[in-house]
Amino acid sequence: MENTWRVEIRTGWIVGLALAVILIAATVGLIVLAVVTPISIRVFLIGLGACLTLGLAIRVLYQLWGLINASYELDRNALTIHWGPVVHQIPMGSVREVISGTKLEDLRVRPSLRWPGYGVAIGRGAGVDPILFYGTRAPRSQAIVRTDALAYGVSPADLEEFLVALRERLEMGPTQEVDQRSSHPGFLDWPIWRDRWALGMLTGSVMLLVLLVGLLCWRYPYLPAEIALRFSPGGEPLLITRAARIFYFALLGTIFVLLNGGLGLFFYSRERPVSYFLWSGLLAALGSLWAGVVSILLMQS
Repeated sequence: MENTWRVEIRTGWIVGLALAVILIAATVGLIVLAVVTPISIRVFLIGLGACLTLGLAIRVLYQLWGLINASYELDRNALTIHWGPVVHQIPMGSVREVISGTKLEDLRVRPSLRWPGYGVAIGRGAGVDPILFYGTRAPRSQAIVRTDALAYGVSPADLEEFLVALRERLEMGPTQEVDQRSSHPGFLDWPIWRDRWALGMLTGSVMLLVLLVGLLCWRYPYLPAEIALRFSPGGEPLLITRAARIFYFALLGTIFVLLNGGLGLFFYSRERPVSYFLWSGLLAALGSLWAGVVSILLMQS
């Protein structure tokens, strides 16, 4: 009996690759537009758009890699789903029923990046929650393998033959007990993803830097050709320079984020208090940059 079942990737590959090409082309176009456009809030928004399209392109390419390396392995002991770096092993002894997705009542699928020929998602149905869909068809067109813990959606290229083989193995029964297990990329298990303080400080630092750049881009067109970067206690300008140099504050903030953020990540698994110290210092440094920029901009008005 056949043990490995492939998925039909043609449609998903063509559509996904076209989507990735469009996103990459959009990223390049936005970068070029940002370069030729005078500095303003518009340039800032264009830059954010370029980051968004680039991130989506990387996500699509990652999902395409999973699609190309997708298959189902079936024997008397387990059904194993291989989807790129993700593996789910489902013991045959834990399978309670196999039904068509069309029979699921009140099916709800979480929003996710899907397209024709790519149906990976997480959903829920009446009495079946959660459902992990790993197939190339729409969730309702997949076969649902339900266990006591959760359910899985699958859609091999030859679905009918697969279901016949699956039911035959279920009837024969397992020859040995195996564990129900899942594996995924190791970085998803890093403890930092469950550390709210760490994520809060890092996210806050990045947001402060991004908003600082936005503020500078917004105010730059209204600045005179030369501005004062330093003032005496009495308010007299001490350092007058070209207005463009106000973006040195953004450059300095970027250096802080890369240096303190990177060092904090390096020490996180070794000396967590050191990471917290570096990241709290990063927030303080960015706050000081914000204070300096705001005071300079106010003095120009």
